[in-house]
Amino acid sequence: MTTVSDNSSSSDRKEEFFAGKMYMIQVRSFPQERLVLQKPVKSSGNARLEMWTADPNDNRHIPPPSDEGVLFGTSSFSVMNSGNRTLYAPKPSWKFNVKAADEESDLVGMGRLNLKAMYNDPSQMREALAWRLFRRVGVPASRHTFTKLAFDAVYRGLFSLIEEVDKRFLKDHFGKNHRGNLYKAYCGDKGCATLEHLSKDGDDSGRQYFTPGRSDLTYRLKTNEEDAKANTYDDLAFFIRTINGVQLPGGNEKFATDGFRESVDRIFNTHAFLRWAAANVLLGSWDNYFATPSNYYLYNSGLRGAENDFMDSPYFTFIPWDYDNCLGIDYFDTRWQDTDLLDWPSNTTRYSSSHERSSIPLVQNLLSNHDCRQYYLDSLEHLLDTEFNPDAIAEQISPESETGLWARVRQAAYLESDTPYGAPFTGRQFTNDEVYWSASKQKGVQHDKARIVGILDYVRMRYDSARAQLKELRKTNPRGAGADEFATTMEPLPGRT
Repeated sequence: MTTVSDNSSSSDRKEEFFAGKMYMIQVRSFPQERLVLQKPVKSSGNARLEMWTADPNDNRHIPPPSDEGVLFGTSSFSVMNSGNRTLYAPKPSWKFNVKAADEESDLVGMGRLNLKAMYNDPSQMREALAWRLFRRVGVPASRHTFTKLAFDAVYRGLFSLIEEVDKRFLKDHFGKNHRGNLYKAYCGDKGCATLEHLSKDGDDSGRQYFTPGRSDLTYRLKTNEEDAKANTYDDLAFFIRTINGVQLPGGNEKFATDGFRESVDRIFNTHAFLRWAAANVLLGSWDNYFATPSNYYLYNSGLRGAENDFMDSPYFTFIPWDYDNCLGIDYFDTRWQDTDLLDWPSNTTRYSSSHERSSIPLVQNLLSNHDCRQYYLDSLEHLLDTEFNPDAIAEQISPESETGLWARVRQAAYLESDTPYGAPFTGRQFTNDEVYWSASKQKGVQHDKARIVGILDYVRMRYDSARAQLKELRKTNPRGAGADEFATTMEPLPGRT
């Protein structure tokens, strides 16, 4: 049985699926002793996965399906754990691959369920706030909701359910241009995914950005892996040369020129990226293209009308990923809420053991350009006026309301422990009391090296710091003419000229 309309488009059905829901996922007859699965393990025997909607206020660990029945069920699936920092955590994250042979499933077209354990977040809300913010500012970003998980009769707790960035995602956002090259950024064979220009013996082709035969690639091609023309990484090399101004004359002053901006605009959705940058620096999310840098996607869709020629007519879009460390979570004695709006790397020296500043030329080179810097600062100011301020965030959390985030997560989170102060049997590192004080009362929590500021306290500090910095920056960077008109959906792909 399905709860979504079969007559609507897949994207509309997905939107309805993720719209403020709570789900229950139960896996039956799958070996529970396999707690750390680094590679997918296929179901066998009587194993089955089923999913149905659940009432967030239900005080049962595993409530049965309601009158509407099971939304989705399959005996053909695979299971693995995910994450780097949390892979071996007592409460791990999970990935369920439910993709059918035709790359579609009757689960609103999705082939994978990403369940994030929110292991570092006592509030259980940070990812929900981050993903909503990106989608409100026209950044192509995953949808998010919540689910409870159980293996047989064992409750595993509350999880974030996050839309996978895959071919279905690309089709939803890029239409006919969904067959291009999707790269995911890691720390691997070439170090972390800084997007610095690499060249050896005069060769600055795609060969500089991957090591054949290695599994730990820094830039990992997720589509077209077997296509002899598309898997050369030459499009990525062209993108990196362009954003580093390799073919332009001059030193660092070249980034301030119209020629640099125009060359980047021809092959990159610069405005969507700058809106991401404005949101990211406010969120204080450091484990992405900021301090690490990794945990993001780059997608070469090609230009509109050149969907089959994306290698020769490249056009890239930045897609964010992984937001469990934001809004006041810190392990490095760093006040991310005070990050300089224009010089992000200046706040990253405590992040690495070498105390070096992070290298993020895509941010720093663009912000060296007047037009890009103006659009970015205007985006920041727009967010502070509308979506990122204490009142706007408090309204979403609504600890005194039955419609806010706290009401959605409260019962499922409390069910992970039998007492207010005891260790949760699911492996979550925070007690129910700490969840209550962090989420409902917005108090800070400290665990070992982690210093976790209350979300609203973080937002107040980041808001005040950003306003003060903007006041000074406006003396030399006035608002642009279109400062009040910002996209809430991604711009259409430009056509080939």
